[in-house]
Amino acid sequence: MEENLRRLLLAFEDWLVREELLGDAFFLSPAEWLKRGESWLNDAVYVLVFDSSSIHYMLNYGCDLTEFDDIFESFGFYYEMGHSWNLGIYPIEDYDFTPTPARSTYSQLLRDPRWKRKADLVKQVAEHKCQDCGAAGRLEAHHCYYARISNGFRPWEYPISSLRALCPRCHETREKVEMSFRAWSAKLTHQQLVQLQKGVDHAGYWIGSNELLELLNESSPNECRELKELHKRLMNKPAT
Repeated sequence: MEENLRRLLLAFEDWLVREELLGDAFFLSPAEWLKRGESWLNDAVYVLVFDSSSIHYMLNYGCDLTEFDDIFESFGFYYEMGHSWNLGIYPIEDYDFTPTPARSTYSQLLRDPRWKRKADLVKQVAEHKCQDCGAAGRLEAHHCYYARISNGFRPWEYPISSLRALCPRCHETREKVEMSFRAWSAKLTHQQLVQLQKGVDHAGYWIGSNELLELLNESSPNECRELKELHKRLMNKPAT
């Protein structure tokens, strides 16, 4: 159980950072929580405290918790709210915490019923349509990324938002495109990668992601020069 808990805390914090939900949230061990003298969650294996974090809003004002709940279940845990600003983490009764065999192949892991449950959930969230082309029919759950090997995550221990339901054709195509994209990203610094992500999210929000990408891909040399002039004006604009 301890190893699953370690991976859960890593995966959950990564997810909070990626979804920009971390805020002032932090974890407390059972000993650290007991020192606070609270009357709740004293039997939890770990406690998450989030005070004014966005997690508070998500958990207390009726937001969709499908992915949030699944993250805990993927590692064999569930959570209970203590106050409106904290939750306790508990092991699921009768969950099999036996480590997977060290020599398990990836194909063997994909035959685990826990992966089938996650794959079925991914397809359900996608409303049983390919998330790349929209086709119905046979679907496969695709990992869009893998964490560091040292973290030891199992295929079913990734958040729903890191997976896509794809038809076999799109699955094969996407794997090749993602490999090419990762190779292309070697040209950029990590800061440029951050700017790329934030820029696409920001501009895509205002003009549409498809429209933004079409603009970048279809601009003529003259239009690119206009974009460069726009960049100069924006960078020289007085701060407000």
